[in-house]
Amino acid sequence: MEAVLRDEVIYITGASAGIGFATAQLCLEKGATVIITGRDNENLQKAKTALLKISSDVIAHNVDVSDETSILESLNEVYESCGKIDGLVNNAPSIHTGKIIDLSLSAWKTNFKANLDAVFLTTKTVLPWMMNAKKGSIVNIASVVGLKGVAYMSAYGAAKAGLINFSRAAAIEAAPHVRVNTVIPGAVLTPATERAIPDEKMMQATIESIPLKRIADPIELAKPIAFFLSQDSSFITGASLVVDGGKTADLNAGH
Repeated sequence: MEAVLRDEVIYITGASAGIGFATAQLCLEKGATVIITGRDNENLQKAKTALLKISSDVIAHNVDVSDETSILESLNEVYESCGKIDGLVNNAPSIHTGKIIDLSLSAWKTNFKANLDAVFLTTKTVLPWMMNAKKGSIVNIASVVGLKGVAYMSAYGAAKAGLINFSRAAAIEAAPHVRVNTVIPGAVLTPATERAIPDEKMMQATIESIPLKRIADPIELAKPIAFFLSQDSSFITGASLVVDGGKTADLNAGH
């Protein structure tokens, strides 16, 4: 595999499993030093052990991105020890579902803490470093729920919609040397998806609603993320790439 990220320092939130973990794998294979974060330290250490089989250039930080002190301490520690952060992947999700009429303000706000507030904090922190270095790429992971209305997911959808717009504004402010792009996944076979779709009937119905008739493997999201991190996408900023098997393009999806 071509080492297009050789000597790059890539920081990935929520990388214990799923899209974040697959992205960490791919970035390591492409030559990067990768910092993975996770809220559950046991799962984080398991992920690190697995990634060490690919490369020794992996660092694990036990971080809750909804905690301002935790995320800022982690970023500053990486910057001090590595001297730079070339790529930032804001991936860590938080999903609290419920009917609008039943949802508490606290539950509503929880969706924003990890999905939007944390991205503001990480971006605000790393952007000056990247701008001073005149080099950097930020990739934010949104969701098709931020593009379409979904019952019981108003808070999560609102946060992800906000993330998409925030990314565009950040891209304008970060130019001309730093790029900011968004990857918008549809259904991806992650532990969170498996919990959300617990039985075969629901899984099959989800598959049938997708034009490509399958759910994505996490590596299929990791590849466009790595593309945005690399110089292969050197003239792309402020873009929102939907990776959903055609779901949101289909007016009759689900019928």
